[in-house]
Amino acid sequence: MTTPINFYDFNREEMTNLLTEWGSPRHTGAQVYQWLYKKKAKGFGDMTDLPKALREDLSSKAALSGLRLHTKQVSQDGTIKYLWQLPTDAMGPGATVESVLIPMARDEEGQPGRFTACLSTQAGCRMKCTFCATGVPKFGRNLSTAEIIGQILGMEQDSSTSFNNVVVMGMGEPMDNYEHTQKAMRILNDPEGLGLGRRRITVSTSGLIDHMTRFIKDDWPVSLAVSLHSADPEIRSKLMPINRSNPLDKLKKVMIDFTRKRRLPVTLEYILLKDVNDRPEDAQKLYSYCKDLLCKVNLIRYNPVPTLPFNAPSEERVDAFREDLKKRGMRVFLRERKGVDIAAACGQLGFENQVDRVTS
Repeated sequence: MTTPINFYDFNREEMTNLLTEWGSPRHTGAQVYQWLYKKKAKGFGDMTDLPKALREDLSSKAALSGLRLHTKQVSQDGTIKYLWQLPTDAMGPGATVESVLIPMARDEEGQPGRFTACLSTQAGCRMKCTFCATGVPKFGRNLSTAEIIGQILGMEQDSSTSFNNVVVMGMGEPMDNYEHTQKAMRILNDPEGLGLGRRRITVSTSGLIDHMTRFIKDDWPVSLAVSLHSADPEIRSKLMPINRSNPLDKLKKVMIDFTRKRRLPVTLEYILLKDVNDRPEDAQKLYSYCKDLLCKVNLIRYNPVPTLPFNAPSEERVDAFREDLKKRGMRVFLRERKGVDIAAACGQLGFENQVDRVTS
């Protein structure tokens, strides 16, 4: 039995071309696309401005397949972690993948005024950073465009909210799943799609230099974050094996190229690990690395993963590291911890993804 085409795998141009090939006028593609992303149709029967015969024909050829929610957990701070069950494929039973809904600024009544969606692009991760839970299990597979977009649509439907920002910082290396991630980002940005401005979408990479060069040439409609975590080559190689084949000096050159062409700063993500990269000499090396790079530094306290041999520094040491960078004139921010109690924070995704639990 042939698996129906999933329309969430198509961008607007592809949708128009496909439906034209199937005998519809070119404007039909735009109509269907609007039903998917503006009107959030649940099925072809909802598309009431299409002829009944066409709706029936589309139902026989295609599907609007979203993700199946396996479990969700709600943190004490309001963060929600979603565990999605992926379909069975040629590799066997479907893998699972997590995404996170993060409440941001709150109003006078304590209700969230903004939300950020954190998306995954792979089931697992091939980068194997030593401080991250996602790379511990065996790598599953890349997500399709529909599965990346499906996280947004699924979280919106479950939470009855829309997102102000999207960060592609969940499970996986986005640029290791280049084609599907790029298409998903363009659907997110498309005014006729989900309509988020490029400064509202941030893609994070561990530093795949060839992919980043292509990313700049292709002009993805997003902002860029780079997981740095150390400006010392030896320390970074121990934390991030990718540094051995994508070294810091070459990484800096491609980041400078990005900032010159896009006229936007790169966000450097720096997880503070006790007695590893949190010393004054580490701050000095970070400053030296960044002094001719248009960037801002996002400091992140290490979030515990019981199976990994790392700890977070004391708050005094975190503050000292931040102040050291500020005194040197750097733009530096300390990320607020969100969802630590449900393993939904940076570096924790994938650790509890077999826990069959729903918290509400």
